[in-house]
Amino acid sequence: MNILVLAALCTAASAHAELRLSCPVQWEQLNALRGAELNASVMGVKVRDWTPEYLDQVRRKSEECSRSGAGPESLRKAEHMDGVSRVYPAAKQFIAENADRVQQEKTRDQIGATVQQSDLKQVITLDGKGLPKSITIVYGPTGRATKSCDMLSGGIGYATAESYGQAVQFARMCQQVGLTSAETVTNLERQAAAVPTLYKALDAFADRAKQLAATSNPAEGQLKELEVQQQKLSGQLRALQLPNNDEAFVAANKTVTEMRERVQMAACGDQAVKAGFPVSWKANYIVMELNSPELFCNFVQAAQRNGAQIRYLATGLLSKEGFEVKSPKRTVQVFTQAERMPGGDPSVKVMIPVSAKIDGKSTDVTRNNLRAVAAELIAAMRNQ
Repeated sequence: MNILVLAALCTAASAHAELRLSCPVQWEQLNALRGAELNASVMGVKVRDWTPEYLDQVRRKSEECSRSGAGPESLRKAEHMDGVSRVYPAAKQFIAENADRVQQEKTRDQIGATVQQSDLKQVITLDGKGLPKSITIVYGPTGRATKSCDMLSGGIGYATAESYGQAVQFARMCQQVGLTSAETVTNLERQAAAVPTLYKALDAFADRAKQLAATSNPAEGQLKELEVQQQKLSGQLRALQLPNNDEAFVAANKTVTEMRERVQMAACGDQAVKAGFPVSWKANYIVMELNSPELFCNFVQAAQRNGAQIRYLATGLLSKEGFEVKSPKRTVQVFTQAERMPGGDPSVKVMIPVSAKIDGKSTDVTRNNLRAVAAELIAAMRNQ
């Protein structure tokens, strides 16, 4: 006989197995259902095949035996009532527990079959009971990490798109056997659906940042467009609960920040030149706080923003070049000595205040009074 046909007949026979019952019903045999080997037989039926319907057949047979049969009627009825009240509820619980075990067996078999897929058996391992144990996550050409079911709630970061697909399948297996939550599975599914497009957008952003940074003078419109893209990508990362630490994205963000500083510095310097200061002062720094040089053009912007008057003071017969800030209550003139920025561009100078004139009163600027001169200057720039 064909093996497949024989197997089918055996399965059918098992599914339609009949209880072996006689009077009096041996209720105590049902206690063997508790934690029994699933292929063991109880009253002629395999443990795995027992259902509440079979148990009802036992109860009906016992009731029949209580009405007729050998022995005193009172004894027959007492045996029936004892079985119904004491054994029947326990056996019903045993059957439910065994049904769970059968389902767990089916789940393990299903998981085992799924893992045998060519794209999973290389990355997913099962434990000795056939339960999902771990998955290997791939991060680029050389990065690898092993994660267990209980580690998935923390996400898998910037794994490859292929690893995301595999991780979703692994998470579903873990959920089937109660080793991870539905929320974790949902998050991974959402991330897996988004990362292919997201990765392309991150790469495009990084490439565009490099291209624009290579230009000597990035256009304001191009830079703003890049910053909008930067904000959009940051929002997507937050929405997907992905860490903001992708190396290429972090590097591109730094590049964008540097370009913005360059553009702002250029605009700041241009504003100083328009205010009448020499072109050579565009990128100069000034020290008004010890060891903390600041772009001079920031002073020009601050004064003009507050409505104070600021102008260039050319070198005189007895004085160095400097600048003047005038407000309703004070006039502050600062004369400087320019020095090279240590280790920097030779064309960029650090201007050191050497003397000042406050409301017509001259004073040499030293370490001791630099703060006082700076305070007067700041008050004037604030139009005070």
